[in-house]
Amino acid sequence: MGISMNAGAAYCDMEELGRLIVCCMNRNIPFYACRYPGEQQPCFGAQYHSAPSRGVASGFRVVPFIESEESPAFTIVPDYHAADRAILEALPPLPDVTDELCGKDMSHASYMEIAGRMISCMKSREVSKLVLSRTITVAYDATRMPRFFAALCAAYPSACVFMVSYPGVCRWIGATPELLLRSVPDGYETMALAGTRPAGTLAEWPLKEREEQQYVADYIAQVLRDCKLSAEVAPTYTRRAAQVEHLCTDFNITATHDAVTRDLLLARLHPTPAVAGMPVCEAKRLIPALEGYNRRYYGGYIGDADIDGHCRCFVNLRSLDFDMQAVRLYVGGGLTARSIAADEWNETCIKSQTLLSVLNRS
Repeated sequence: MGISMNAGAAYCDMEELGRLIVCCMNRNIPFYACRYPGEQQPCFGAQYHSAPSRGVASGFRVVPFIESEESPAFTIVPDYHAADRAILEALPPLPDVTDELCGKDMSHASYMEIAGRMISCMKSREVSKLVLSRTITVAYDATRMPRFFAALCAAYPSACVFMVSYPGVCRWIGATPELLLRSVPDGYETMALAGTRPAGTLAEWPLKEREEQQYVADYIAQVLRDCKLSAEVAPTYTRRAAQVEHLCTDFNITATHDAVTRDLLLARLHPTPAVAGMPVCEAKRLIPALEGYNRRYYGGYIGDADIDGHCRCFVNLRSLDFDMQAVRLYVGGGLTARSIAADEWNETCIKSQTLLSVLNRS
């Protein structure tokens, strides 16, 4: 169990959270909402009197897959919390900023062609693994977002359910199963989560999925060695995430809590091979060129971090960005030399089913 970082006033029930989300969206106020795993109520923070910080600060961090001027890393440093709705509702709106999704979704034919090129890179040993993602865009009225957030919490009880809005920069919502780094009493914990199949499958995990997950576990172990940190590594197990399941290895890292160690670990762990590939540097170079679009905050991370070195940060997966009329779901999967492009496409379809079904019901 991680260390709780939010004081009582930051939490609220789902009905009150809905009112806070509506209040901030109607007034263009940057805010975040997050229901962490193991907690019953979501926490909330809004930043009205200044813009979210573009540097490292205590607050709710939002980091993209690859940082750029278009997709900056930022931190919401809240000056209002869940108990302050009446005050927020009395504030004049901030200037309106146009947010509009642009670009087109990847077609099946394009996906198959790009997957084939990536698999060729692996077969030629240029890289060992690459993660290919695509988007699915559907019409959706953003005034329904409070219901969608509540529905995600019900559908994903063990996930980190989050929503963040920084008008003109980032509007994102999701339910991620993947921990990047979290404070625990004796240090930090992280996980190697990779490999995907339908939940409840009784057969042994295929070699391709086991190799894919092992790349992530080996990478994390190397990061810890480079940082001169030791960790207790639990046996790999199957972890369920709604309609799919993954292979998971937990790492319990022995370390003193301080911001320098915490930020070093975050910088070295992000992005892991679970969202990029292996080697990570080469994957980060190849993915934008081959995918042909900007992932923005998909594959980045979100979560609390404070000046004392504590944090609860999760990889931005099972998520979508939105404007006032539509949502764009991001979904991806790891490819290796053993991958079959048609199977990988089907995996992205399976991964998208839960989010899309929740979206349709809310």
